[in-house]
Amino acid sequence: MENQNSTNNTPNTTAKPANKNKVLLPILVAVVMVLLAVIAFMVGRNYGSTTQPATPSTPANTTTDAATAEQTAEAPAPRPDMAQPITDKTTLDLIKTLPKREEGDPLTLGPVDAPVVMIIWEDYACPMCTKFKTDSFDTVRKYADEGKIRIEWRDMAIFAQNYHSDLAAIGGRAAANQGKFWEFNTAAFASAGAGNHPTYDEASVLEIAKQAGVPDLEKFKKDFADPELAKKVNDDTAFAQSIGIGGTPFFIIGDAAVSGAYPTEYFVNTIEDRIANLK
Repeated sequence: MENQNSTNNTPNTTAKPANKNKVLLPILVAVVMVLLAVIAFMVGRNYGSTTQPATPSTPANTTTDAATAEQTAEAPAPRPDMAQPITDKTTLDLIKTLPKREEGDPLTLGPVDAPVVMIIWEDYACPMCTKFKTDSFDTVRKYADEGKIRIEWRDMAIFAQNYHSDLAAIGGRAAANQGKFWEFNTAAFASAGAGNHPTYDEASVLEIAKQAGVPDLEKFKKDFADPELAKKVNDDTAFAQSIGIGGTPFFIIGDAAVSGAYPTEYFVNTIEDRIANLK
């Protein structure tokens, strides 16, 4: 009904406030729009800083079409199709010392003299480790079964404090004493479930051992309580952190490094490239 008052030619006491409001309204709208723009900029900047690595900024193109800008924002950044070999000499010298190539090591797959060694650092409570195991491991394992690579497992129990993942790691080594490491490994990640941080205790580890087909559960319990196995898990974790590995899963494939659960083809391409590079 404010429009009806504006058509009345007779002056009254409400006319001046109405005119004043008309003047203030555009100003208030402008202020609100500026504030919203600032908030949107800050939110966008904070979001980008947690999802993308820091890169030098480039001047904004103010003539970019809005639809094109929206498509660019939605399109995922291109990813390389394989890990590139490391070129830093110091890092390469370190990597050469990492493969153990120990005959009879139950935490390995593939021949001891395979041309390429793939070292895996994982945590049993790590969702991305579960993803790699579920999505890619069987494909990668075929290369070990064919004698093209050797896979060597390393424990990195970074979730020991919150989820007691070190207990699962100890269980894996206790199962390894009966030749059932990889069966335990598979059963543990299967029980974890996609996207979860499972919490372990002695009962859950024993249940995983049963699912893995560990034949002598009494021996398993005895080995599980052996402080020497706990020391091996702690030593693996401490060493990985000492050389700069900050998270799981992490992989060394020949002279290339992969951090994270990339798509299966990324691992396949990296393995194939490293094998071809040796020829």
